[in-house]
Amino acid sequence: MTLTTLHLAKQNFKFSAAHFLIFDDYKAEMLHGHNYQVKVDVVGPAPSEYKNDGYFIDFNVLKKQIKARLDEWDEHILLPSLHKDMKYKISLDGKNYEIHFRDRYYSLPINEVIWLEVNNTSVEQLSQILAQDLFTVFKKMNVKKLRVTVEETRGQSASTLQS
Repeated sequence: MTLTTLHLAKQNFKFSAAHFLIFDDYKAEMLHGHNYQVKVDVVGPAPSEYKNDGYFIDFNVLKKQIKARLDEWDEHILLPSLHKDMKYKISLDGKNYEIHFRDRYYSLPINEVIWLEVNNTSVEQLSQILAQDLFTVFKKMNVKKLRVTVEETRGQSASTLQS
């Protein structure tokens, strides 16, 4: 069976976010940020299943969905809600998260924090979340599988294949 893969690596497929990586029970990075770059490879159906004249989907449909999803994380602080040492509550005035991570304390505005259902905010886990989310949308468009690559710095990335 012949399948075609579309490759999308647009300059605006990016998000800027803060995070810190947790290494073990004692070590973790300091809070810092990255300008993440994202690439998406979309595998379509066999050419015999195309509904249009020689293509299975308009690039613009995919690009809009990808960009909208990345914009949700742009200019936010990404934190792992599932890590055993990450504790938080909402401040008395309802405006901030009061976050305790081991011996650290952060008070951050609620609208600047995104809690991810992961135990670490690594590129591995970021690519998994994006792949799952995008595949949920794209499989309705006859996409068979996709690969999402998240690059935190040039030459340093992780990818997840979702089908």
